[in-house]
Amino acid sequence: MKLEKKVAIVTGGGSGIGRATCLRFSEEGASLVVVDQNAGAAEKVVGEIRAAGGAAHALGGDVSAPETNRRMVAEAVSRFGGLDILVNNAAAVLQREVVDMSDEEWDRMIRVDLYGPFYGSREAARQMVSQGRGGRILHTSSLLALQSRSLQAAYSAAKAGLIGFTRSLAIELGRHAITVNCVLPGHIRTPLTEPMFTPPIQKAFEDRIPLGQLGRPEWIAGVFTFLASDDGRYVTGEAITADGGFTISGELPGVEFGPTSQEVSK
Repeated sequence: MKLEKKVAIVTGGGSGIGRATCLRFSEEGASLVVVDQNAGAAEKVVGEIRAAGGAAHALGGDVSAPETNRRMVAEAVSRFGGLDILVNNAAAVLQREVVDMSDEEWDRMIRVDLYGPFYGSREAARQMVSQGRGGRILHTSSLLALQSRSLQAAYSAAKAGLIGFTRSLAIELGRHAITVNCVLPGHIRTPLTEPMFTPPIQKAFEDRIPLGQLGRPEWIAGVFTFLASDDGRYVTGEAITADGGFTISGELPGVEFGPTSQEVSK
């Protein structure tokens, strides 16, 4: 098992990518603190883990609050003896044009999507440094950190900021054998995104994705598992895109270019 005897915290662990990551980490031998704003969802995931023979504890809380982040690290230490892995996965999403966005809406997005990972990383790093055995800090960013889309200014700003934060923190913590990386998922089918993927929209995305299909939460969990394990020990400061090739594709769905051969003088 890749994560045997490791202790991990996953925020936003009650559904989607967070849930899949919790289940995969447990399968690989880790003990889990499952954090979610929806305490009931966190408890349900913990029930799944325990039913399969794993060890886990649920914690309800808002990651934009420093106290939630202090509590989750304290719970990991008190219940499981330390902390080896943090996955900052919790996120808020807002679709709003900037001209219509309130100060409160902007602030909420930045607090959850950027302050949350800052608070969590700070508390986790303090614990990991004190333990002296290294560790892994992982973030869920987004392909919208790289691509622009209307109505997503606040979300894109926070997720792009998370890449810069990842790189700087990786430099600071490298001497402590703590790696810091972020994963940029593409279009993933989760309970949150499912209503968006009507048949026409799903087809439009899949026509643009070189691998030809939307992603699944467990595929992103696999990337996190690699980065959290010893296999990923020499990877740090990276923003790893897992999107089926969506961001590299310049294809125009429905447009076919015939073969040509010519030389152009400029």
